Amino acid sequence: MNKQGISPDAKVFRIMEIVAAEMDGETVMISIENGKYYGMDAIGSRIWELLETPKSVAEVIQVLGEEYEVEQQQCQADTIEFLDFLFQEGLVKVA
Repeated sequence: MNKQGISPDAKVFRIMEIVAAEMDGETVMISIENGKYYGMDAIGSRIWELLETPKSVAEVIQVLGEEYEVEQQQCQADTIEFLDFLFQEGLVKVA
């Protein structure tokens, strides 16, 4: 990862120390490592679901673009911002 954040070519995957559950179409989870709780809306939950197996950021953006009506550039910016947040919180790893 560079100073500009996660690149579209980077592979992203969940860490194992997260307990997550779906509630009413949203994901609620707790990090065992830091003890924090997190709640994700439907799109955040979909991204989390996609990261069940390692995926490139570009793959995640492609799937989201196909499933939701969103402009490609906006999808990329929002997805990278969300993945940067997950990375900063220690919820995902980047390879």
